[in-house]
Parts: sequence; structure tokens; C-alpha cells
Amino acid sequence: MSYTPPGQDPYGQQPDPYAQQPQQPNPYGQPQPPAQPYGEQPGLQQPYAQPWGGAPVKQTNGLALAAMIVGIISIPSACCALLGVAVGAAAAIMGHISMKQIAQLGQSNRSQALTGVICGYVGVGLGILNGIAGLALNLNGGFGSF
Repeated sequence: MSYTPPGQDPYGQQPDPYAQQPQQPNPYGQPQPPAQPYGEQPGLQQPYAQPWGGAPVKQTNGLALAAMIVGIISIPSACCALLGVAVGAAAAIMGHISMKQIAQLGQSNRSQALTGVICGYVGVGLGILNGIAGLALNLNGGFGSF
């Protein structure tokens, strides 16, 4: 290990890694114009950026959303036969009304209305099947008669 006298940097002066490198001429092409220190000239750029023109947003139908929610609820509520039929019928009716409104007003959530109609009919069908199964089991004396 060598001794360094006080006041001298033992590692020497390091070059600044962030300093601007000197411009060297391009040996292969035309000479480059000198770079502007602060970007483009003020007169050459647009004063304000132009906003992106997005597509207009279509309005949605609230009844279609309600039909979808009620239709989804009607499927598990078909465990109780009358409740499944009533809730499913309400969802199907709301879905049909909202599909008509969407077609007239040009709204965007037709798929929600269609989901409400389909789930409503499934809820009605499951409620009817549950009612028929309940009546059949009740007439035969239930599960204990086997």
C-alpha cells in the first residue's frame, strides 16, 4: 500500500459521467447543423397539443342492468318454486322492455338486457321444474316411500 500526501485525491479525478460529450464531425455524410440548446425554435412548434378525438360515449340503459341483476338472482331463487318463477318473469319482462328502449334510443348495453332475458327464462324454467318435482314427491309420499 502506498502513502498519499494529505490534500491529494488518492483515486485521481474521475470524469463526470453526465457531462455532455464533445461533438465530433460525421466522417461519412453531410455536416450536421448545430444542435439547438433548448430544443426546437418557438415558432416551429404548435402552441398547444391537439386533443385526441375519442368516439362519443353512448348512454346505457339502467333497466337493462336491472334486468341482468334480477335475472341472475332468479336462477338461485328457483330453489323456492314460486319465487323463482316470479323473479324470473320480472327479469324477462324488464329485459324485453329495455331491449326495445335500447333499439329506439341507440343505447349501448343490449348484451345486459339479453342476459336478463335469458337468465329470467332459465329462472322461470327451473322454478317450474322445482314445483313439478315438489308436487311429484308430495303425491308419492316423499322420499320415505321407496
